[in-house]
Amino acid sequence: MSEADRQLPSSVEIFEATPIHDQEPDRESHRTRIADTLAMIPHGHRSLLEVGCGPGYLLHRAPLARTFGTDLSRRSVRRLRRPGAVASVLALPFASKSVDVVLCAETLEHLTALERPRAARELARVARHHVVVSVPYRERLLESSARCPRCRRVFHLHGHRDSLDEADLRGLFPTARRLVFDYSWPVRPYNRALLRLRTGTFGLWKHTAYTVCPHCGNQEFPNDQTRPLYRVFSGLNQVLNPRRSAFNWLLLRAELE
Repeated sequence: MSEADRQLPSSVEIFEATPIHDQEPDRESHRTRIADTLAMIPHGHRSLLEVGCGPGYLLHRAPLARTFGTDLSRRSVRRLRRPGAVASVLALPFASKSVDVVLCAETLEHLTALERPRAARELARVARHHVVVSVPYRERLLESSARCPRCRRVFHLHGHRDSLDEADLRGLFPTARRLVFDYSWPVRPYNRALLRLRTGTFGLWKHTAYTVCPHCGNQEFPNDQTRPLYRVFSGLNQVLNPRRSAFNWLLLRAELE
């Protein structure tokens, strides 16, 4: 069988085969993001649906009487301690205006530019009062990308398609009565020119222990982050950007009525 004829893993299959998703978030940044996202849910409601809930890190902490979750990953849905179903954000199996609050955290960035408006319409269709969304904020996609040593394709380690900001989210909910934005977890931005030099000229890329190339299925990647030159680039960026002047996540609450 040729390389072109191989059946490559889908993003969902890669997710389900990655054991890191079985671990509870233990980094302060993750815990802060969860707390700040939950704080966007207004009081006085009873039901919540989380779309793209994963194994329930947010859903299990949601302070509402009735909570449900959907995800494309069967592995994640099986781990839920709340009612859940395998479903796509593009076709939710719920009636219109059937849930008080619909939450969609760090999911929209995985969709294409054509899919995101469809997804937003589904979220707004099911929600009775509010849609709460979170995405990486103005992400420099190259910073969390890798180049496969086998097929030489560059890809985002977490499958993110686009870098999103307030204007992008505002355009997804044009009929909302009110949009409320918030931000979570200050970070040090990576200098764009330095990032291009690190990756394009010196071929030094971000690494995770669970990387799978979505183009050829390769799982063997060198860990460039252990190389002294990678650390030099990190130090130079710290000199150029001494402050944590950017935010890692953008939060939105769309108030529908």
